[in-house]
Amino acid sequence: MKNSSFRRSTARPSRQAGVTLIEALVALLVMSFGMVALVSLLGNLRYSGDVAKQRSEAMRLAQAELEGLRSFAVLQRAAGASAPRDYENDVKTLPEVQTIAAADSNTTFTLSRQVWPLVKDQTEPQGRTVSVTVAWQDRSGVEQRVNLHTVISRTDPVVSSALSITPPTTGIRTPDGRNPVIPVGARKLDDGVSVFRPSRDSVTVWVFNNATGVITGKCEIDVNTALTDLTPSSVDSCKNNTVGYLVAGTVRFSATKPANPTTPEAPAQSLSVYLDLKPSQFVKPDGTGLLPGGEYPITPSYECFNDAPASPNLNQAFVNYNCIVYPNNQSPRNWWGQVLLSGLDLGATASQFRVCRYSADYNHNGYVEPPFVSSPSVVDRIDNEEHPAVYRHVSYSLARQNFLVVRGDVSCPTASAPDPSHGIFVDYSTVQIQPS
Repeated sequence: MKNSSFRRSTARPSRQAGVTLIEALVALLVMSFGMVALVSLLGNLRYSGDVAKQRSEAMRLAQAELEGLRSFAVLQRAAGASAPRDYENDVKTLPEVQTIAAADSNTTFTLSRQVWPLVKDQTEPQGRTVSVTVAWQDRSGVEQRVNLHTVISRTDPVVSSALSITPPTTGIRTPDGRNPVIPVGARKLDDGVSVFRPSRDSVTVWVFNNATGVITGKCEIDVNTALTDLTPSSVDSCKNNTVGYLVAGTVRFSATKPANPTTPEAPAQSLSVYLDLKPSQFVKPDGTGLLPGGEYPITPSYECFNDAPASPNLNQAFVNYNCIVYPNNQSPRNWWGQVLLSGLDLGATASQFRVCRYSADYNHNGYVEPPFVSSPSVVDRIDNEEHPAVYRHVSYSLARQNFLVVRGDVSCPTASAPDPSHGIFVDYSTVQIQPS
């Protein structure tokens, strides 16, 4: 009996050892499944990372292509030329499909683009819809692609220069907090005013109100003192001693036949600028006469400065002028008259000169210059900013009142009205003002 009991007791450890082995095998099997899943996960992570890197590179290539298309320099380059990039050839024309082997990449990219009119069936659209596609094959042979779409406007890049030209409308404030008529060379002080020397050889310095563009002071400061050295205290005693309106512009010269109003080529001539002021033509409400206060109480009633050479100068292409007009005592204070040139031999022969003013209906309000009459209903149609022959009830400063001097035997040139569809964005029309 003892031996039998002993045999039973010694058999139990053998069955327990078998269970332990099965548990180990099951654990190993479970771990194997986990390892297989982990390996698959790592493979997917590597694949996803690879595709993400390729997609990022494809996106960069597509964006670079679109930015390159937007950077055209002209609408159409000269025939036979390969540069600069233009709209007609580089945007409208479809290039061959490009194959690009990007650096540090395990694939090659195929770049292509499609172009459609912005408006369907439009023969000469003002813009085009462009689609850029970059395709490639990933490591598993699956084709991937990135598509970008945009609209590229058919706008002449020269129009970007308009960003540096302040519109001739009173009340508009420029980013530096000054009225747009204040000359660019004026020094802005920190108390709401700017100072400007109308001539480098004059002791005269004008003080402008930054908000209105009106000249509110006239100082005399040594010509050797630079505007950059002036402070508010430099003009404190004279910054509110007058009220005056600026009239400024540029005189250019053309000696060709016909004259060239777009890019005048002739050298500057010796000349002067003067104003022919007229009393106010505002009538009394009862129509019995003119309103009082229309004369000019200050003598002289204006002052003009310019940088014209003493004799024709091949090294100077234009003349800048700056005038201050001391207005009448009406409310608001205003002035009437003409801006004219003197010192030129005016006439109708090739050796004489004709004076033209750059002037047109820039704001398209239907303005037609009326005769010089006193009816307020007609007078109120005049846009002084557009350089009329006769200025009327001017109660603010004016800039860009430009002239073109041509040969006496040449007519004042006209130009096409702005037509963006044909790449014309500036009106260079002129009208004769002298001889009258």
